[in-house]
Amino acid sequence: MAQHDYDIANAAGASFRADLNTALAAIVSQNSGDTAPTTTFAYQWWADTTSGILKQRNSANSAWISICTLSTGVPVGLVIGTDVQAYDADTAKTDVAQNFTVPQRSAILTDNDGSFDLSAKQNFKCTPSAGVTLTFTNQADGLSGSVILINGANYAISAHANTKISTTALARISASGTYRVDYISDGTNAYCTASESLA
Repeated sequence: MAQHDYDIANAAGASFRADLNTALAAIVSQNSGDTAPTTTFAYQWWADTTSGILKQRNSANSAWISICTLSTGVPVGLVIGTDVQAYDADTAKTDVAQNFTVPQRSAILTDNDGSFDLSAKQNFKCTPSAGVTLTFTNQADGLSGSVILINGANYAISAHANTKISTTALARISASGTYRVDYISDGTNAYCTASESLA
């Protein structure tokens, strides 16, 4: 620990060298000490060993600004996991290309009324007990998924105004059978295709 006023006085060789070495020791130790340096300068560093905080003098040289802890380097005022996200090498990011090493999936939601809430799930299984109107609610631009439609008794399947599907496909899935209906949304409409009967 060392501090200095950074004023190298004229002195004989040995005294001059001792004064200079003290100044250099203060520099390399960030002016460390249990009390603040007596002489201060704008932007000066001080390793406060009493509080365990690295501090810096402000531009007006009128106050100390707490920067980070001496023991860990964690910024003062930021709590990891509260103010900033804790480090996790496996955290997915939304603004970069990524390769996933395990499946990213959501379980299929059973919803038999033909109205699918896209804020709940992306993939659905529907076994209607009467005619239904294919409807997609809470749509988001770019959201896509599938519906496994099991029509057990020629129930008529119609489409909501925001469900865009061909009349040919609607006629097909209104017959008994198991179908896969795929959709992609532009945020307003869900554009759908339907498979042939799969069973």
